[in-house]
Amino acid sequence: MLDKKGFTSIELLVSFIIVSAIAIGLFDVVLNYKNKQQISSFETSLQAFINTTTKMIQDDLIKRRLTNASISGSSVTFYLKTAKDGSNQTHLVLNQSEMFIRYGATGKEIRYDFPKIVDLKIASYQFKFVGSGTGRFISLEIVLEHPNLNQKKRLLITAPVNYQESV
Repeated sequence: MLDKKGFTSIELLVSFIIVSAIAIGLFDVVLNYKNKQQISSFETSLQAFINTTTKMIQDDLIKRRLTNASISGSSVTFYLKTAKDGSNQTHLVLNQSEMFIRYGATGKEIRYDFPKIVDLKIASYQFKFVGSGTGRFISLEIVLEHPNLNQKKRLLITAPVNYQESV
């Protein structure tokens, strides 16, 4: 009669294969969760950058009273009512290769870097005037894309030209 103490090598091998399959499956679950968490973090930092930059530039153009703008490639010169310091121009330059926006008065521009996300790129940009007469405004749209994001992100800045407050 056979002694039934212990495992045979086949039983050990089958047990090892089953445990390995379970461990690989759990590893994939953890890796997928980590990737989703990283993508969520990318989206959050990108959206925070978009919101902050949009508010800062848009508020500046409205408060300093945009009177006109000239567009040249990936840069825009804004003409504003003369400020207390005598400046009446500010510039916005979009650098696609290094992924930043430079904005401010001549010689006082501040560089705003897009979040450092691998494979993030500027898909397109468009600076244009919309409307006519007293309803005229400027629209700046920068479209960002990343292969892991579900949708493209848009940085959209609009400001009225020759805005007149009603009394």
